[in-house]
Amino acid sequence: MDLGLSGARALVTGGNRGIGLATARRLSAEGARVALLARDGEALERAAASLEGAVTVQADTTDDAAVRAAVERAAGELGGLDVVVNAAAPRASGGRTPGLAGLDDAEFLVEMDTKALGYARVVRAASAYLLDGGGRIVNVSGMNARKTGSITGSVRNIAVVALTKNLADELGPQGVSAVCVHPGLTVTERNADDGDYLVKAADNALGRAITADEVATAVTFLCSPHAAIVNGGVVTLDGGRPGSLWA
Repeated sequence: MDLGLSGARALVTGGNRGIGLATARRLSAEGARVALLARDGEALERAAASLEGAVTVQADTTDDAAVRAAVERAAGELGGLDVVVNAAAPRASGGRTPGLAGLDDAEFLVEMDTKALGYARVVRAASAYLLDGGGRIVNVSGMNARKTGSITGSVRNIAVVALTKNLADELGPQGVSAVCVHPGLTVTERNADDGDYLVKAADNALGRAITADEVATAVTFLCSPHAAIVNGGVVTLDGGRPGSLWA
């Protein structure tokens, strides 16, 4: 199936590792031209080395001026933007103390600033380019949005859901659609050799761990014109959480 992404111009935040990098590779394989945005310059260059013709732009998404400059630079080098994938976020805090007693105010604010507000900053800077003929926004959230146990994890991810729906309502009439995805525990280059993590990651209805490449494949489809009507909603990419119903 031709996804219709040949020649598309895509900006992927968090593109130096994990789901972001896997998505950039998938988009590139479909013929898209890709710009990678991250705050770690050395990691960006290593990631770009695996992607022919990739553009790199360095920015911390908590810095609005840096984001605006990076998006402008990416759009300038690519000749515009058609797709934005937001995957730049702090790693999930699986091992930290849950509940009110373990809530760290500074950490909470940093995670919200990076993930929810950071995603908003990127889209705000990119919106003028996306509106020039329509575009696609995919925001990578996570299944912590649908469970308790980590206040920070739940709130930062549910905030991305709310952001996505607001973007869909505001930008949809102008031809731009936005969708949120919830990966579950996902195997990336960081944890591929962690036996305990792999066992936890396989705790889904499929009974096997989900890889970053599999998540990226789904995200790439959602970036395509074929998925334009998937607007304002949430797509789970976790292999199926046993026993849960989501209407």
